[in-house]
Amino acid sequence: MTGLQYLRKPHWRLLFPFAVRLIWKSRNQLVFNGKNPNPNLPSVINSQVVEFMHCVPSPRQSTQNVIRRIRWERPPSGWKKLNTDGSCIGNSRSSGCGGAVRDEHGEWIAGFSRYIGTSCSVVAEMWGLRDGLVLCKNLNIQCLVVELDTSMIVDALTKPEYANNLISPILDDCKQLLTHFQQVQIRHCFRQANRCADMMARKGAEQQLDFCVFNSPPMDVLKIFREDFDGMYFNRLCPKRVVLC
Repeated sequence: MTGLQYLRKPHWRLLFPFAVRLIWKSRNQLVFNGKNPNPNLPSVINSQVVEFMHCVPSPRQSTQNVIRRIRWERPPSGWKKLNTDGSCIGNSRSSGCGGAVRDEHGEWIAGFSRYIGTSCSVVAEMWGLRDGLVLCKNLNIQCLVVELDTSMIVDALTKPEYANNLISPILDDCKQLLTHFQQVQIRHCFRQANRCADMMARKGAEQQLDFCVFNSPPMDVLKIFREDFDGMYFNRLCPKRVVLC
């Protein structure tokens, strides 16, 4: 990620430890693996600090943990749901994306997976969203719920002030594609509710073909699809922020 801007700017107290860690990792990659330093390292440092700031609660808030039952939820009657995800595998940074489109009954409409190559997780996530929206557009879907397990992507789509030079071309494509639907909802979901998309993204990172469409769930996704269809849920400890008076 580069060029990430939020209302709160990174402070040097946060920039310094992130910079030391990433410069040290870059130095080790050069010495032990012969990998050239990343010319965009300053931007990577800055974006990781901003992401950290975005995820850490304000000190004026108290966080309590509550147990929530998490599962994939069917869309409303007359709507379709698109779940997408991106995946980066190991040190090779081999990336892929994928997703699944299902109807109000939980039935599979279509799925996809793409091999991206060497990339970062945010770019892989954005490619997954773009491919999923193109697929839904080609299926002539009118009312669409879009779910992702990365809140940063949801913010990028819903907050006008969001800026990220690395993903801006794909982000612009996604925003334009969203205009083709009569009604659309964009939501963040927990990863336990995004397991089909996660598995499709993993397939993409490992496959030889550039892009694949699946009219039925692949064998290695079928078990998860059935669990989603049957309403299987997972207990998850979730933070609940309480504003202090």
